[in-house]
Amino acid sequence: MSRFYSEAYKWSLYEKYRTGFSLTEICEISGVTDKPLREWFRHFDLQYSRASSMSLKEVNRKSAQLTKQFEKAQAELRLFRSGSVFVEVPESIRISCAQPLLKRYGPNLVCRLLKIRKSNLYYHILRRPDMTVYEKHNLELTPAIREICGDRLKRIGAEKIRQELISQGFSVSKRKVLELLREISPWLVPPQRKSKYPIDWPCDCTNILARRFSQPRPNMAWLSDITAIQTDSGKYYLCVVLDLFARRVVAARLSESEDTSLISHTFQDAYYSRRPSKDLIFHSDRGGQYRSHEFRSLLLGHNVRQSFSKPGVPFDNAPMESFFASLKAEEIYRFHYVGINDLTASLRDYVSFYNNKRPHSNNGGKTPVEAENEYFQRLSAVEAIGCAF
Repeated sequence: MSRFYSEAYKWSLYEKYRTGFSLTEICEISGVTDKPLREWFRHFDLQYSRASSMSLKEVNRKSAQLTKQFEKAQAELRLFRSGSVFVEVPESIRISCAQPLLKRYGPNLVCRLLKIRKSNLYYHILRRPDMTVYEKHNLELTPAIREICGDRLKRIGAEKIRQELISQGFSVSKRKVLELLREISPWLVPPQRKSKYPIDWPCDCTNILARRFSQPRPNMAWLSDITAIQTDSGKYYLCVVLDLFARRVVAARLSESEDTSLISHTFQDAYYSRRPSKDLIFHSDRGGQYRSHEFRSLLLGHNVRQSFSKPGVPFDNAPMESFFASLKAEEIYRFHYVGINDLTASLRDYVSFYNNKRPHSNNGGKTPVEAENEYFQRLSAVEAIGCAF
């Protein structure tokens, strides 16, 4: 039936027709052509004949059923309109529920009842491709990140991974790398660092290095520090010596106590493996082990000048602090250690990885070993040219 005339108006025309008005007269009165009028009247005749054939008891029963259905529909409609049903339901689930209802009820009613934006409904159902450009980009990046990280994810930071991806031809931001890393492996948040440092530490030591962290050649300046690592069998102390030129770890030792012998043996390992020149600077914080008479005599015997950070200023030993931060975030906090044996194996594995495979921003994305090898190759080429002339 036409949607421009109400049922009451149609019934009034039908009553005129039954009281003796002709179809032509009704067309002139209403302005409606005879074709829809015949359809309306045929429909009302059918209803009238059914009603006349039904008993009063059946009519009352049918009316009660329709009343109950109407009240139930009204209650459901009020519940839908309140919106409380969909407060905790994500929009993606509501959109998936709306799809089978579109053909029957249309988008306007479905969006109004399910609290969905019509633009979102159209995009996800009618216009959204099977895979967006961003999803395709993520699918390409994920295996590349896995390959860079290797078996043990999050070995290197997001910026290092981003540099590797750019060298492979990808266009990616650090935020995107972090997002994919969190999906591949949960981010292990290291504990909060200390916010305060002692500032009333009297010492007559001087800072010879003076934050000159960029050195022109290897074995000109070494940094050292000690950090504690907790295991099930107790706390162990790691002492590391770092060459400033390429940020290479030249020696590392693990001990049950942080005494002077630990740093003395670590320095001797570094010294006899590298054989530095006489102008070497050994820089550290003002720990009691580094200021002890035994260790200072050891350095003096090897003609090594000792340098100290200022009291309460860890930035004077920033590369060493940065190495320990990377070590803990990329290795220590990722595993559970029972005792010194598995801790030693883990540290040995990480130091080898750090020197040989981990790119460093100070070296322009090269590993410490690659940076040193490149330096010695240039030096050999210069010496060869000098000999030729």
